[in-house]
Amino acid sequence: MKRFLLIAMLILLVLPSLNAYEYHKQSTDLAFAITSNNATACNLTTINAPGSLIIINQEGNRTSQTFNFSIGGDNYSEFGVYCHNLECSDGFTMITGDKCYEINYFGKELTSSQSTLYIGLLAILIFILLITLFGIKYLPSDNKKDDQGRILSINFIKYLRLPLSLFAYFLFTGIIFLSSNVAYAFLSEQLGAKILFAIFSILLSVSPIILILLVISFFVKFFNDKEIQRMLNRGIFPQGKI
Repeated sequence: MKRFLLIAMLILLVLPSLNAYEYHKQSTDLAFAITSNNATACNLTTINAPGSLIIINQEGNRTSQTFNFSIGGDNYSEFGVYCHNLECSDGFTMITGDKCYEINYFGKELTSSQSTLYIGLLAILIFILLITLFGIKYLPSDNKKDDQGRILSINFIKYLRLPLSLFAYFLFTGIIFLSSNVAYAFLSEQLGAKILFAIFSILLSVSPIILILLVISFFVKFFNDKEIQRMLNRGIFPQGKI
């Protein structure tokens, strides 16, 4: 009879703390604790990971009647539910239970309002990008010329193409980054998210080169136009570029 009461007490005191369901961020260390008034030792044996079983065999670090566990983040590389299988004993009776975590990109549950915010922000950025590209398309790219191709005047509006092009490039880079985050957050399969993040990394790494090339092109055109302007001031109408 005493043994039955002891088992019932262990179940009431230990298992409720083992069955709590929480969220945790992907590939980060996890620390959690369980408490029992009767157990003298608790051991984390294995983790039921998505598609695999991870062997841990970690004895809980006891502080009074609380048992602390710490697991490396490399065990949480995939999305899904990870259930930690635990065994607690009072020296006579062994009670088993589990503590489960949902592993995702953010480490927290995404609400419908948050998902709407992400999708809405992405749609707004795409709309701004399209408007920017549309504006660049209709900006002049050269100076004003007559029917014979002679330059009549310098068209300074064309210089707006450079800042708008830089803005469009970095906006597109940001859209790719946000898209990868959205894919990580809402897609169980991470391949698409990884591809998007790889594209973002490439765009970001080559951005200094693109910036330098565009700035060089800007100054080449600027000094060329200054020379053309001097010729126009003397009444000379050059044909094409000099």
